[in-house]
Amino acid sequence: MGRGDIVLTRDNREFIRQDCLRDAIIYEIVDLEWSMMQLMRNEQGRNLEESEFESFYQVRYSQHSAMNSDTLGLYRSDLTVASHTDRNLMAEKYAYMKNPSALPDDPAVVSLIQEIVPLMLQSQERFANAFPALAALGRAFDPEENTVPIEVYITSELVGKSDTTLQMILRDIKLNPDYIRDIFEVFVSFFGQDSLGKAEVLAAAQQMKPCRGATL
Repeated sequence: MGRGDIVLTRDNREFIRQDCLRDAIIYEIVDLEWSMMQLMRNEQGRNLEESEFESFYQVRYSQHSAMNSDTLGLYRSDLTVASHTDRNLMAEKYAYMKNPSALPDDPAVVSLIQEIVPLMLQSQERFANAFPALAALGRAFDPEENTVPIEVYITSELVGKSDTTLQMILRDIKLNPDYIRDIFEVFVSFFGQDSLGKAEVLAAAQQMKPCRGATL
């Protein structure tokens, strides 16, 4: 997939965070993912509107915010290489969710995924125990995806990444048992919430906006 395959309109993206270099790197990552998502949807006959980018950005920014900066740089390289070698990492992510038995062919990648997923699930459980209503909102899939188990979703986030990037994600999750909590903390900030405690109260009262299209 070449970058010329999709024409993006970047006007009216005032919601993009630009406070530091990390924000710029995450924006580049999300923009590459958006191009891949557009291409995948176009091939399915389901075009994405530019107006949908804001929700996509909120979810993906939150997802990537828990990575350390060097991990972000490696994942950005994965996406850049993929975009020049006709790989669509978002298509691979969704293909795995539909067929969870289809792990990558690389034994090193599979081994790393098998190390990372249990730690992510432990982090998810820690978060869900503390903030059950918010954790439930994070599982708000689109209707055709609402039966995807959390383990499958977490794995789908890993299957397209290189072994080098996965090694760094493994390091990140080992260093930070609250990895999932940190993702949600960033996510609720997009909706004006400055604490997970306040957001949990709103979520329990069904006043927090559900996460659209994907879990965190």
